[in-house]
Amino acid sequence: MRTTAEFIEHILDQLTAVGVVQTSKLYGGVLLKVNNKQLGLIVKNELYFKVKEVELQEKFESLDSEQLMYKKEDLEDLEDLQVARNWWSVPEETFEDKAVLVGLAHEVLLQGK
Repeated sequence: MRTTAEFIEHILDQLTAVGVVQTSKLYGGVLLKVNNKQLGLIVKNELYFKVKEVELQEKFESLDSEQLMYKKEDLEDLEDLQVARNWWSVPEETFEDKAVLVGLAHEVLLQGK
């Protein structure tokens, strides 16, 4: 499944309170940045946030978030899936609740400050 323009527009609409979200293509997906800082990635109509701090990763785990998995083109076997470190899925019920999504986005953007 490809990422659809409708899904991207929906996510950007949900994130309006975060600020101006810039988009660019990245690895067949769409990278989301705010003030030149990576916020998220949309791949195959899935939203992932860049979560680097352990405490915030634990929070994402408690939301049943999973790390982005990808398969290298030259690998044949599902056992050879790779983990894209620091990219955590945003569960659908979370991105449908604008206030919760914006709150998580702010936490992601404040990492390392």
